[in-house]
Amino acid sequence: MGWLAIVNAAVFLALGVLHFYWALGFTWALDVVVPAKPTGEKMLSPSAAASTMVGVGLCMMAAVHLANARLWLTEFPQVIKYGTLAMAIIFLLRAIGDFKWVGLFKKITTTPFAKNDTRYYVPLCLFLSASSFLLFFLR
Repeated sequence: MGWLAIVNAAVFLALGVLHFYWALGFTWALDVVVPAKPTGEKMLSPSAAASTMVGVGLCMMAAVHLANARLWLTEFPQVIKYGTLAMAIIFLLRAIGDFKWVGLFKKITTTPFAKNDTRYYVPLCLFLSASSFLLFFLR
């Protein structure tokens, strides 16, 4: 299962780097990753500090998965174990969504974000959740 942890770590690291990129003021893909109303109005406008905090969190998630692969931080087994469980739950909840703007049961489905959410973000969250649950139970 080390390979699965490495795949998860790579995904989290890539997402973390993307958030740091946005924190630096670059805007590539930013218009399709933030939920928007059908009128085009964005639901939130993430600050550089918020993007940085999310990037740090994603890199920490990558570190947990590198520890799951026994490549780093193996001296904190309980933190790694329950951190993995927390990620599994967090990404399952993200995949389920808020029943209006994001997730499997969203009501707003016609915006560019909603279409990407259905095609890419929800499946990615389900993969990260399922693989994290698997790593938690097989650890």
